[in-house]
Amino acid sequence: MALQVRYVPEPVALPALSQSQVAYVHLTIAADGYSALPLHLAIVADASRSMRIPIVDEDQFRELVRSSGAHEVLVDGVPVWQLGTPLAGEARAHYPSPIDYTARALHSLIERLDRADRLALIACASDAIVLAPSTPGDRRAELVAALARLPALRLGETTNLAQGLQLALAQFVVTDEPAVRRVVLLTDGFAADTTLCVAAAREAAARGITISTIGLGGAFEETLLTQLADLSGGRASLVHDASRIPAIIAAELDHARQTSAQAITMQMALPQTVTLRRITRLAPALSVLTPLSAEHGRRLTLPLGDLQRGEAVRLLCEFIVAPGAPGSQRRLARIILSSGKHEHHCDLIAHYEARATNPPPELLPIIARATIAHLHQRASLARQQGDHTTAANLLRQLAARLRETGEAELAALALTEATALDQTRRPAATAKELAYATRRLGEH
Repeated sequence: MALQVRYVPEPVALPALSQSQVAYVHLTIAADGYSALPLHLAIVADASRSMRIPIVDEDQFRELVRSSGAHEVLVDGVPVWQLGTPLAGEARAHYPSPIDYTARALHSLIERLDRADRLALIACASDAIVLAPSTPGDRRAELVAALARLPALRLGETTNLAQGLQLALAQFVVTDEPAVRRVVLLTDGFAADTTLCVAAAREAAARGITISTIGLGGAFEETLLTQLADLSGGRASLVHDASRIPAIIAAELDHARQTSAQAITMQMALPQTVTLRRITRLAPALSVLTPLSAEHGRRLTLPLGDLQRGEAVRLLCEFIVAPGAPGSQRRLARIILSSGKHEHHCDLIAHYEARATNPPPELLPIIARATIAHLHQRASLARQQGDHTTAANLLRQLAARLRETGEAELAALALTEATALDQTRRPAATAKELAYATRRLGEH
């Protein structure tokens, strides 16, 4: 396996100006070759009370209300209807809950493991426990027995994701054996410890472990779950319907099986005359990335996660560059890509030319796509800070950009969100769909 990097434009040409300017570079990172790697997986399943609430359709709900009565309550931050008379065990079997669908999904996953694979099962709510540790060998019977405990667990009312993540990370031992190391986190509610969750994601990235997140329903924190995925180079998925949980977890396993390069890290060394403005990941998911910074911003580290066979990571790097005379050149950055024992080195060089055009015409569609991610990020941050007026204005700008790129349905979602913030000072029910659909623009 060999890592490859290409950049556009090549060479990078900048106009000779008397002031600083932004240099745009489009990087494409790929891997040559493929060899099947064993999987070391840790599943962190939210086992809070909201995950055990049965799912019924409208007709079933009306029948249950007629027979038992019901009133609305908040469970783990999720509004639900509570029956006046609890369902008996036989009746509950007709109305599966999210935790039941999760157990089905994990049972199928266990059946698809190879002998060299490892799997750990962790459940978390107010407390977190290891249902099955990660050990080598054929452990299907042990894993199935551990999984059978999941639906009946009573671990509290809140969601302590950080403790679950820490127990998951503890399952990965230091070894020279090449493997795909991944945590899959599934939750439907609010996390009680977001700062500790972010710290766990940074630790995972430093250890070459990716975190993929699955948000269920409409009450989880999409900003946190997408951040955990982006910090570690993992994937973020939205599931509206709990019956889709098995398909999403199966897709995560298939993606891991197709890994051609695991835990890719990009290091970037900048000279004193260059500053990184921002990095936008264009593919496989559209998102603004935040590298770890050292030496006063001169040395940056960005975890890119696993690379699937036939897939490429595409980044738009924006550098603020000092003036230069016509005919001179300047190194923008020295890049080191690493995956296990494999490395690739690349220097980005800019040439100052009297008649150069900036930004380059061939990058204008890419810059427009990156602007969508930036506007959505800024709107989300303003909303979190309680500045609903600014958030609504940014969402209207986002809608305009989306229409320009032919994304009329997403533009409508952005306008719906802006209107909700203007009128109710609260996000619309479609806010999560907008967040994840915007990320999926990187798949196109």
